[in-house]
Amino acid sequence: MAFREKIHWVTLVTMILAFGWYFLAFPWHIAGAPAGLWASAGMLIPVTIGVIVVMTIASAWMAIRAPGEVHMKEDERDRSIHFRGTHYAYYPLVVGVWVNIFALFWGVGQAIQLNLLLATVVLAEIARIGVQLYFYRRGH
Repeated sequence: MAFREKIHWVTLVTMILAFGWYFLAFPWHIAGAPAGLWASAGMLIPVTIGVIVVMTIASAWMAIRAPGEVHMKEDERDRSIHFRGTHYAYYPLVVGVWVNIFALFWGVGQAIQLNLLLATVVLAEIARIGVQLYFYRRGH
């Protein structure tokens, strides 16, 4: 497995676990109140720190184990996989933007808007990484 593919696997698992915890543990009963926005802010701090720590440790560990792969230049296959992943991530991003626009007009609370925006970005990122992993596994 190539270094870039390993990084993608770590990123995918980390994103699913971190934001899975965030969305499952979020106190949805106060999402419409101002306290919901502060709850979001308070929960995003450990999520952000956790993702940074896990990605830093995993990247360093993999770089130490295979130093030759770290500095390999991106080839045409890697660029193609990157572009395809970005292309497929565009669709959940656009749908999420439209959902967020409609939510603004429906007058949903700030915490719900924040969580919709966050979910949009997370789903698009998971789609991007998932598609890239799919193409790495298929050998494209």
